[in-house]
Amino acid sequence: MTWRALLGLVLGGATAALGALILGEYEFTGSLPWVAGPLFGLVIGEVVVGAGRSRHPLVAAIAAALAFAGIAWAGWIDSTEGVAPIKGLVWVSAALAAAAAYFRTAGLPGRRVPSDDPS
Repeated sequence: MTWRALLGLVLGGATAALGALILGEYEFTGSLPWVAGPLFGLVIGEVVVGAGRSRHPLVAAIAAALAFAGIAWAGWIDSTEGVAPIKGLVWVSAALAAAAAYFRTAGLPGRRVPSDDPS
């Protein structure tokens, strides 16, 4: 793993923490978990790829874990910090965020990345 990839992961972690604090102020009901999860994961993946310029599977797995943790933290905040039970849709949203972050960071399987070679 390069220093640049590590920087991307650090920035992705900071983005996930900030996103969790913001998203935790909303209730995970209705369509919010279904929309916020994938969008949260895409943002985390974009930050990691944009800053780190790495599509390594390990970097993608860490980005997915950061996205999952961010949504889980937001769900914990939504539950009045553990006083009420965490809603079940939080875990669905967290799984969607992790999948979106992984595939945004690693790329879709079987997809060829064009090379600079003109031949």
